[in-house]
Amino acid sequence: MRRTAPAALTLTAATTLLTACGSTPAEEQKTPAEEQKVRAAPTEPAHTTCTGPRADETAAPVEPAVAHVDTLAAQRFAHVYTGLRVDHETLTLDIYRIPDTAFDRSVCRGIPANLTVRLHDTRTPRTDLDALVTRISEEIPRWKGEFDLRTVAATEEGRVEVGVDKPKAAEPLLRKAYGGLVDATYEEEAQLRRS
Repeated sequence: MRRTAPAALTLTAATTLLTACGSTPAEEQKTPAEEQKVRAAPTEPAHTTCTGPRADETAAPVEPAVAHVDTLAAQRFAHVYTGLRVDHETLTLDIYRIPDTAFDRSVCRGIPANLTVRLHDTRTPRTDLDALVTRISEEIPRWKGEFDLRTVAATEEGRVEVGVDKPKAAEPLLRKAYGGLVDATYEEEAQLRRS
């Protein structure tokens, strides 16, 4: 039996790929309602790949590319940027963002041709994740007696990971208090070493 991708997933992936590579299909002229429909469509985690237009013969092309993405995220695209992961061995940048044609184009145009960029879809910008991390951190005493909350961090993929001593007990409580972006994981208690 042959499986086919849902139409929304195919449309989103095709549009993202075409626009990230610099094409200007008629699809870009969507009404705001159509744009929202495409973004809200339930999709499996997807990614688009692009390479930049210019060669970089430096020994370490990854650092300037990361600086380029960080600058874009800070100056113009904080509302869509979620995170970045670097693979130095394969010269690949995995960029997590809410799908946005202008951001994708800006990223791909500033990346050296010898790097590969994989653009991954998320639903939450880093600014919202950081605010959630701050909120959870400020409320650590709230959970005393329920579980021991040890670490809180935003992930590149658009989640907030909370390290606790009892993840099975903590996760439902944390999700009820902070929403579905929170994942509880086991975190060992820090050990003090004396010398």
